[in-house]
Amino acid sequence: MITSHLTYMCQENNSCGLTGATTFFAGIPDAVIVINSPLCCYFSTQGYIEKQCPTAGRRFFCSPINENAVPLGTEKYLLTILDSIKQNYQPSIVLLENSCTNITSNDDLLQIAKQANMNCPVVCLDSHDLHEGFWAGYQAAAKAYYRNMPLRSRSVVKTKTVNLLGCTFGYYNEFYDLQELRRMLTLAGYEVLACPGAGSTTQEIANMTQAQLNIVVHDELGREIAELLEEEYNIPYVSLLPPYGLRGSLNWLKAIDYYMSGESNGLKTLHQEANLLVQGLSIISKDKQKLWGDIWFENIIIAAPSSVAFGISQAVRNEWVDTKEIITVLHNGVPFKQSYPDYIGIVLDGYKDQQKIEQHLAGLAGGLLMASSKEKAILHQKAVENIEYQHISLPLYDEMILKNRPLMGLRGTSHMVEGFWNKHISLKKAWLLSK
Repeated sequence: MITSHLTYMCQENNSCGLTGATTFFAGIPDAVIVINSPLCCYFSTQGYIEKQCPTAGRRFFCSPINENAVPLGTEKYLLTILDSIKQNYQPSIVLLENSCTNITSNDDLLQIAKQANMNCPVVCLDSHDLHEGFWAGYQAAAKAYYRNMPLRSRSVVKTKTVNLLGCTFGYYNEFYDLQELRRMLTLAGYEVLACPGAGSTTQEIANMTQAQLNIVVHDELGREIAELLEEEYNIPYVSLLPPYGLRGSLNWLKAIDYYMSGESNGLKTLHQEANLLVQGLSIISKDKQKLWGDIWFENIIIAAPSSVAFGISQAVRNEWVDTKEIITVLHNGVPFKQSYPDYIGIVLDGYKDQQKIEQHLAGLAGGLLMASSKEKAILHQKAVENIEYQHISLPLYDEMILKNRPLMGLRGTSHMVEGFWNKHISLKKAWLLSK
């Protein structure tokens, strides 16, 4: 049993505040990252980021804490790295960050950054207070970015333009999901100006004030940022569940069209695509139903960050499969007691409810686990058999993704339904062979 929240975030979920902050800046192609940490933290964070954003490692440096650095301070090491960056790179911004194990304060980092006399802004961030893990680190980094890199004034607003907020390559399959969101928005007649922390340059982020609307994709990451940008630059925002499933995707687009005052002329094209998809899935599903019956899983456990978990729970219950019970586990925790729609099922805190989660996992025989490799490992430890798996969150240790296979949007629906049918058939075959 994990007794420390820090241990849970760092060792179990591989998602500490240092990683969250670093991931935001890794998603800015012209940013460079320097962390002041033990090498174990550096390699853990680097491995996490490079799996999702392979080029980020070229912009990621470490001033290691060792037996010499602690008594003598890290000033010399950091200044050497910063000087090398100044001589050999041309970043638009640098993140200089302490790990939670470092005794160096944020004031020390600010003094070192000033002494380095860099040719670009340097954002200094201390990880000591980022106790809520990845999500606190991401938000702290984003807010620090906007403090140090003011956006252009909102003197011009382009019609039919949006920004996507709260996106990160630190989420499972996010790179391909964002491609699908951009594709759907483009077909709907909108232009995506910026996606801070997930591919946009500092120049693109500076121009994001020209957008009509900010769309928060992951509420646990982007809502506070959207509120900040609304207060500072008067950019309105809408926070919606990520678009999973056909119905979820079309409702997402309709909601955006509503907040954009119905300016889109492209929704008809997307409805036509959805109708063709429904027809194709209906023909194939009827053929499989004759042999294997309707898709059914006894129970389904969905474990992911809250926006992903809620979005997938909604699609599972409303349009994808039949099941007796859904258990929804929130990796980022349940911040306060609140009521949830019926489709959510039982809601558990990924850290506080570990014992309950393990009990539900132990009773999942004949069910479906939609989660990360962490939950899958618990099933193996408990020797639970006759289970099907679908990865939807990180950490990920037992799967390789090379093809563009989004989970969100219209194209994501095809991939998800395909997976559900194959998993349902696999369970049915196992049941028949056991007779």
